[in-house]
Amino acid sequence: MKLRYWLAALPFIGIYSGGTLAASTTFLFGLPFLLVWNLIWMAATAAILAIIYCLDTRDEAAHAGAGKGVEK
Repeated sequence: MKLRYWLAALPFIGIYSGGTLAASTTFLFGLPFLLVWNLIWMAATAAILAIIYCLDTRDEAAHAGAGKGVEK
């Protein structure tokens, strides 16, 4: 499978795995662990989506193919 699909699955796995870890932990930075976990994954999701956007080459291929058949 392509790297983009694996990267897109990471935030889903990360956010939903925090509930199992939150049962036995206390506070981090004065906040409940699950809240800190979700804030970290919210920032990580933005970073992962930026990486996916940089890896996506479909737009470049569409623009390269659009100018081939058109004569001026």
